[in-house]
Amino acid sequence: MTSLLPKSAFEFSKAEYWDAFFKQRGNRSFEWYGEYPELCIYLHKYMKPKDNILVVGCGNSKLGEDLYDVGYRQITNIDISKTVIKQMKLANKSQRPELVFEEMDATNMSFEAETFSVVFDKGTFDALMPDEEPDTLSNIRKYLEEIDRVLRIGGRYIVVSLLQQHIMSFLLEHFKEKAWMIRVCRCYDVEAKSFKEQGSKSLPVFMVIFTKFKKMPSSQSVFELCLATDAPATRVSGIDKIKESVLESQMVAIVCIGLQRSNSGGREIELEIGTPEDDTPRYAIRIVEKPCPKASGMTYAAFIVPQGRESEWAFGTPEGRQFLLSESNVDRLAVIILNRGHKFTSLEQVKSELNPIIQDFSPGDFKDKISYLSVGGDVGVRNEVYFGDSPISGKFIVEETEAEQGILLRRLYFLSSKNAIQSETKVRKVKTRRGGERVVVDTTSLSCAHHGYMTIGTCSVLDSNSPGQILVVGLGGGALPSFLRKVFPKSVITAVELDREILKVAVNYFGLVEDKQLIVYIKDGLVFINEAAKRGMKYDAVIFDVDNKDVITGISSPPPSFVVVEVLQEVKNILSPGGLFILNLVCRNKDKRDELYKRLKNIFSTVKALKLDDDLNEIFFSWNESNINSAEKLFKAHLKLNDIIKHRRLDKLPCVDAAHLSDLLQPDD
Repeated sequence: MTSLLPKSAFEFSKAEYWDAFFKQRGNRSFEWYGEYPELCIYLHKYMKPKDNILVVGCGNSKLGEDLYDVGYRQITNIDISKTVIKQMKLANKSQRPELVFEEMDATNMSFEAETFSVVFDKGTFDALMPDEEPDTLSNIRKYLEEIDRVLRIGGRYIVVSLLQQHIMSFLLEHFKEKAWMIRVCRCYDVEAKSFKEQGSKSLPVFMVIFTKFKKMPSSQSVFELCLATDAPATRVSGIDKIKESVLESQMVAIVCIGLQRSNSGGREIELEIGTPEDDTPRYAIRIVEKPCPKASGMTYAAFIVPQGRESEWAFGTPEGRQFLLSESNVDRLAVIILNRGHKFTSLEQVKSELNPIIQDFSPGDFKDKISYLSVGGDVGVRNEVYFGDSPISGKFIVEETEAEQGILLRRLYFLSSKNAIQSETKVRKVKTRRGGERVVVDTTSLSCAHHGYMTIGTCSVLDSNSPGQILVVGLGGGALPSFLRKVFPKSVITAVELDREILKVAVNYFGLVEDKQLIVYIKDGLVFINEAAKRGMKYDAVIFDVDNKDVITGISSPPPSFVVVEVLQEVKNILSPGGLFILNLVCRNKDKRDELYKRLKNIFSTVKALKLDDDLNEIFFSWNESNINSAEKLFKAHLKLNDIIKHRRLDKLPCVDAAHLSDLLQPDD
């Protein structure tokens, strides 16, 4: 079949092209951006039967005919093509005698000023502005001035467009200058014709309604967005917010087109979704696929992660989400995270809000109803306890959430790191004598598995009943130092924290108690280590549990400056004979991880790496002692620690048992 599309964008503005186009197409109507059944829900909001309507660039669209048939009688259709006007007059002469068709150039119309109350433009502006060349801009300005001239005060210029970036910017800036009211609506049920004929998902189509007001010296535009079919329009601050929201819709659509035409090749796709009035995205959605999905007949589902559980391994890591995909028994899974700062009332509310976009992510040949999976039967609990903003750590939040078996957890998050838990502790609610309720922080337990292994490591070099020195660099909520003081009551725990605001949080919300046994210094950890080395200080255990604010490095913990050769050498110098350096590493880059492991082995006598299988953390144990069986040391330390926990009535360590320890430990080199 001969192509009906122009060979170059410039041809869109030529009468000769459209004459040839309509002669070739014959009597078959061509609807660029949707037909009347798809558009009527939007059209009837902004044009009424009493309106005097001008349709510019009508082509052989049946839209004017459909409006006429439902009671609109004052409709004038114009087009630059003599051929199509002749066709349309002949087709409607007997059945629609009042429907007017005229051959006319929209940039030079013959109508009197303020003739029409509505000017309707479906794809014409897009055709007239294929680029931003000087001749194109001159032509488009003539067109808009003519629209302004023939439209009455209070009238509406309605544009249906794909809103490519250059078109959107020009339109919005032009009518902002004129102080017209601007409303942008997403037409969800409308598909761009060129994509629809290919049988695939379309780019989003928008309807922009410009309402003409008489410009006064103090006049300013009003800007509104309506990006959901049944939602009211929302007033926004300006055209930048409109541009941002439209661009987000377009980018999501492009991803959806790609996913409907093919698969992601096993790579995760992440998007954040919100409404125009949201300051922050309401949802985070990750599309997860099997590494080698089927070419057709793919199965698909969505999984709603309850609030407070987004940090768990199955939901918060790529490996965990692949496991979740496998357990869900589908080829593609949309994992939905409910972002903090928003209110969610029920799973049904979440499904209702997200269903249109979740459908868009379905495979191209998927026809079934989407299954929504979850755990717990509700949206979960995530209560804000405290919100702070530090010049060092940035914005942070303390939250309480309910875990499995009704356990209440209090967590510290740095908002720059999204859902990465910085500190976590159990809390419980107790009754007061007056019948009230208060929250008690449980410092006799650990919630983070990597803290459990750090404690085991410390037990491998320090007896709980003997005096010792432990240095912890990185305080967070103070859960680890607080637990260490319970395990080693005769030792001095020194904690170093750069941010004074975080120390306040640890004391006020995580039960940290400063005294002679637990001393906190507000200082740069590197400076503290350097000064300790110069003073000849010795520690039985040095623990690095430091957050990295610069996520670009690919290492979430610790900052790269903490593991350079010079610093590691100073750490070795402040260890007592037989002392242990314990490092918490969170790193997705295998090359950087392997490089660090080699560096440690070049400096310390014995190094053991322990990778947690349900977490991103990897613990490095580096002993300042040679010719030891490090695995045996850790096993004995684990048994010893279990006795201490039982004797002192502490909670058992999370996710730690002898078999688990054996599986995780790498063989000694």
